Amino acid sequence: MSKSLMLALYALGAALALMLLVGVILLLSWRGHARAQMQAAASQALGMQVTIDGPVSLKFFPSVAVSLKDLHIRNRGSDLASAGQATLGIELVSLLRRQVRIARLELRRVSVSLERGRDGRLNFEASSPGATAIPDIESTELSFTDLAFSYSNRQQGTHVQALDCDVKASDVRVAASGGADLMNRLSLAAKVSCRQINIRDLPLSDVKFTAVCGNGVLQTGDLTLRAFGGQGSALLRADFAGPVPAWRLHAALSRFRLAEFSKNFSQKAFGDGLMDFSTELTMAGKDADAMTRSSNGDASLHGTDLTLAVGNLDAELSQYKATQRFNLVDLGGFLLAGPIGLAVTKGYDYAKVISSSGGSSQIKTFISEWHVDHGVAQATDVAMSTRSNRVALKGGLDFVNQSFQEATVAVIDRQGCAVVEQKVRGSFSHPDVGEPNIVTSLAGPALHLLDKARHVVGGHCQVFYSGALPPPPLDPAR
Repeated sequence: MSKSLMLALYALGAALALMLLVGVILLLSWRGHARAQMQAAASQALGMQVTIDGPVSLKFFPSVAVSLKDLHIRNRGSDLASAGQATLGIELVSLLRRQVRIARLELRRVSVSLERGRDGRLNFEASSPGATAIPDIESTELSFTDLAFSYSNRQQGTHVQALDCDVKASDVRVAASGGADLMNRLSLAAKVSCRQINIRDLPLSDVKFTAVCGNGVLQTGDLTLRAFGGQGSALLRADFAGPVPAWRLHAALSRFRLAEFSKNFSQKAFGDGLMDFSTELTMAGKDADAMTRSSNGDASLHGTDLTLAVGNLDAELSQYKATQRFNLVDLGGFLLAGPIGLAVTKGYDYAKVISSSGGSSQIKTFISEWHVDHGVAQATDVAMSTRSNRVALKGGLDFVNQSFQEATVAVIDRQGCAVVEQKVRGSFSHPDVGEPNIVTSLAGPALHLLDKARHVVGGHCQVFYSGALPPPPLDPAR
């Protein structure tokens, strides 16, 4: 080894030792008033009230770090976040400049509560214009263990909750801001896993995904989850760079159980069987109303060999001409629980239907295809088949005005013509359900006679349904 190289190594070692010594002296001199100093510094940097109710400890190996316990953050009179334990990894070089740069932040037993108030402001926004609520952060490693997160929007009455989450984020950078445009100033790459996430009435479990954020764009990848006993996947892209946030969502849920899903609408299951769901939607807006008005895309829900606890559809239809006791919307109401109509059924009294049906129907095939245009979902192919009949739906669901758009449920014959139909109008919460209407004037105690008559004479009609669901096979016994 050359003498110059040895001198360089000695000099490097001496510099490192000097840096360590200086860091130790600075930290030791600061330790006596650490809690008060850290509370004051953090409160000033965040523009919020930061308190440390537990002990503060210092360690030097394997790296310089400060450990805090029982940490709380409050802003504008509300609890924003807390952590049972926080570990701050200190960059030693920064101590030479009499600064403390946090290169690593580990939080355990974390609770974060974000809220948008009735005035539209987020609870982490600065209390006065120009104040800095989010400090400048340089390339920090961040991890949350045992995180509980909640977000409430008092304007919209919505709530999101995540439990038992672990988050590991690298290269976290934030340019100082007042909080309102945080997404445009944030960059990171993260891995997230949560035992449970609840979004309104949609319970998700075993949620795992990666996320990348930068230049105002947040994008998730490899998102997997479980819901209603099925396996799901999704991709989400949110663009905050423009004047109005823009969203794109692709999601799918395979082989989920109808019985578990129906618990969201009634204490008693209104059916059972396996179903598949998928959707592709784009939206834009700063709130739920704007996002609803701008939503465009498609959604589908398919199922086979289902059981619906809405009475014996074939028996009711065969006796309808004689008894005149039949509510097609009740028996075919499940069609309104399609992929876009899930919220509609919250105002539908399934408990009444189930308790009074006195039977069940075997649904061989169920198809529910919808196209969404500016918040209005139009049925493109919505139908289900039993052993002997087909029931179809036409019309739309206006989610902007929370109302039905001339929705019609009909029993259809082999040509796709309506035999009996019933219309639904008005609001989702208080729909105006019309009386069943016999479209044809043919007499007979059994509706299947209509099919036979038209098949023999080759009659024509105005086609109500021309979708992909074929008619049931003819029963020779009839």
